[in-house]
Amino acid sequence: MLLVWFVCVTTIYFFVPRAKAHEFVLCFLVCQAVGWIVEIMLVQFDLVAYPLREFPKASDLNITFKVVWTPVASGLYYIHRPRANKWTTCFYFAVWISLLTLIDGMLAAKTELVEYVHFHWSLMAIVFSIMFLSVHVLVSWFFRDRKVFRKEASEG
Repeated sequence: MLLVWFVCVTTIYFFVPRAKAHEFVLCFLVCQAVGWIVEIMLVQFDLVAYPLREFPKASDLNITFKVVWTPVASGLYYIHRPRANKWTTCFYFAVWISLLTLIDGMLAAKTELVEYVHFHWSLMAIVFSIMFLSVHVLVSWFFRDRKVFRKEASEG
């Protein structure tokens, strides 16, 4: 889990441009909120379990993966998304969701960090899709009027 923290912090430092840092931070926070709700439902309905947790007495969730790793991935997805055409955007989305699902499935199969109780790893692709799409919609809605942000930046 320490490696994940190191990789996330390093990734933020090297792959988030200063000009898009505000978009990344908002994506990160929105994904934390959405992810927290989704993961609590998965854990409470006994679909997923996290045997190894940072705060076992406080929460049944794994903070590292659901509050740091997934939001970092969501933020990187949003700030580096292509805007060329629909096919490129769909392919980019499918690659991100597939990669995250593969990593999550491998974590469940090879480690004791994630245990799918009444859940299949392929359903996690649907969960990631819902999370990423909802984050994308909320952040795009927030930044819908770019002129406001340009005006504030020039005044400051």
